[in-house]
Amino acid sequence: MVNLFRLLAFVFVFLVFGSSTYAEGEKLKFRGAADTNADLSEVVINIHPEMLALDKFEKLDEKYKSLKAYSKELDKSAKPRKKIKFRSAAAGEMSPGKIYKDYSDSIVFIGNYDAKSVGTGSLIHKNGLIVSNWHVIDKAEVVGIWIKPKEGQTMDEVTMLNDIEPYMGTILETDKKRDLAIIKVAGLSDNMKVIELGNLSDVGVTDNVYAIGHPEGLPWSFTLGIVSQIRPNHKWSYDDDKTKHEATLIQTQTPISPGNSGGPLFSEDGKLVGVNTSKAGGENLNFAVSVEHVKELLKANPGLDKINPGSAQMKKDYPNAKTWDENKNGITDTWYVDTNNNGKIDTAFLDDDEDGLIEGVLVDKNENEVWEILVIDTDLDGNPDQAYIDDNEDGKPDVIAYDYNQDGEWDKFEELS
Repeated sequence: MVNLFRLLAFVFVFLVFGSSTYAEGEKLKFRGAADTNADLSEVVINIHPEMLALDKFEKLDEKYKSLKAYSKELDKSAKPRKKIKFRSAAAGEMSPGKIYKDYSDSIVFIGNYDAKSVGTGSLIHKNGLIVSNWHVIDKAEVVGIWIKPKEGQTMDEVTMLNDIEPYMGTILETDKKRDLAIIKVAGLSDNMKVIELGNLSDVGVTDNVYAIGHPEGLPWSFTLGIVSQIRPNHKWSYDDDKTKHEATLIQTQTPISPGNSGGPLFSEDGKLVGVNTSKAGGENLNFAVSVEHVKELLKANPGLDKINPGSAQMKKDYPNAKTWDENKNGITDTWYVDTNNNGKIDTAFLDDDEDGLIEGVLVDKNENEVWEILVIDTDLDGNPDQAYIDDNEDGKPDVIAYDYNQDGEWDKFEELS
């Protein structure tokens, strides 16, 4: 700590012999004091009115016969300047801009081809689990999933639906009563940040809440408002659906419109506290299903993140199929089937990217535990278009077959040397 007496002595010498042109608030820099242990190579002090009052130094009365005594008096009388505090986010809070920046890429656009409707979903697990509304995916087994376009790319509903290839989302679980659905999507970028599930207790009446969604075909719109009330066991239904829904709802003033359904309601700390579901006829009457119901749905169906979206259909088609997890990540990617029920495996269905779509089929036509045929779907459109045939069972293909128009008949056979 710099010796106050030495520091004020410097000030006194400067003020008596130096210039008096420094304005209030300017700073002086001092060098020297090498004989002290203090680092005074560059000391900066603020000039304040008491130091500029030279007459006080020239007319010292008996009370201030030493600079040491004067310095003590200055210490007593000095009024520390108040620091101006600007309003900032409290501990744990995020600004609206940061919430949008961090999580808008984690919000997906959902297209329901069967019901010809659109909605919103939120990524809640790194393995591609999306939470949305039941009424968004109603009547569908799979839905189209679009992610946020890169900055500078066109971001409108028509362009996305017509020109951009979607990901496939498979409905894993639903809670019709509470209007919730869990969808799984494979192949999403690792850069998409998982949205953390908060608690209903994180928000109360008058708290700020935020929504991101696709209202009226305007994708990735951000709105904000306050919590108006928490409505336990609230009952409602939609005009085009007579299903009776019941859940704890968060009533908010956060504007939402058709297209926002299924999207996140964020708390001030950037956690998902609700799933936007509906708006009433009155002004600023908007509702979100409590996040506690999302947790209940996940808890009642453990391991959803480990489910291959195609498992349900495979189990339905081939109930006795044996499963395999080639990459040991807990998700089935291969099904071995005895198609003619003679106790011998003759077919294997391959889903390498674990999205529920079969990319290849292996066939052991003479059931000698050697695969002779591999049929693949190169463009992943659901129709096989190439086949590799190993007639002599040496592990190398002898012939490649092509089905160019994907009509189920091979158009060309190419022998390999």
